[in-house]
Amino acid sequence: MLKTGHDLTDEEISERYEKLGHRGGLGTEFNARVIRLAGDLSGKKVLDAGCGFGDLLRQIRESWNCELYGADFAASRVAVAEGEGIMIKAANIQRHLPFEDRFFDVAFSTEVIEHLKDPGAFLAELRRVTRKEGKIVLTIPNATGFVPFSWVAPYIPIRRIRETFLPYEHPLITDQPIDTCYTYGEIIDLIRGSGLTILKIEGWRYFRYLFALPLARTLYPGIYPWVERWMPLIKGERMAYNLMFLCGNP
Repeated sequence: MLKTGHDLTDEEISERYEKLGHRGGLGTEFNARVIRLAGDLSGKKVLDAGCGFGDLLRQIRESWNCELYGADFAASRVAVAEGEGIMIKAANIQRHLPFEDRFFDVAFSTEVIEHLKDPGAFLAELRRVTRKEGKIVLTIPNATGFVPFSWVAPYIPIRRIRETFLPYEHPLITDQPIDTCYTYGEIIDLIRGSGLTILKIEGWRYFRYLFALPLARTLYPGIYPWVERWMPLIKGERMAYNLMFLCGNP
């Protein structure tokens, strides 16, 4: 497991996130997939933990009539995320989510776990604020989706070459203050070890590195829809870069 920034204090991490400025979110297609995985949100109390600038919450608001809440540790992000029908709270989400026990019907956390020093504590907090039998949707980058490049990258001394074959948030090239690179097996163990039940796994952006290679990036988009259709049929989610989990809170 590769990681960077785990030696920083919580205060140092928060300060560095403030300096990153307003970065783009994960995109409407990503958000749509995550929302669809959660199912019916009508009338539900919904949380996005680590909500950033609130893109996911605003997209949910466009389609569903529900109570929307968010939490993030960067004050500048909270100020942007909060809006009509959305309540955001600033908090160290790893240490404590500022909500009552069993308050939410559905909780989301998208591309957050890899940026935490203690993801187990965070998942325990998500379970605490989500009602029994409620749903928790998690997304996590998957290092196994970049095999074999994720294996050899630590031995490549030239950053420009590493950037060609690795995702931009990989610990070896990231500009995030803290980042962790989890394999498929490590992700599964982390989620199950927190006490959550994995109800469904979806993958997205299979063999993503092919989009960066000179010839492949011209040919691969044409066949990619077929790759995305067939990989789940052969249980190939482990080769997707973005993993999306629908979890039950038993």
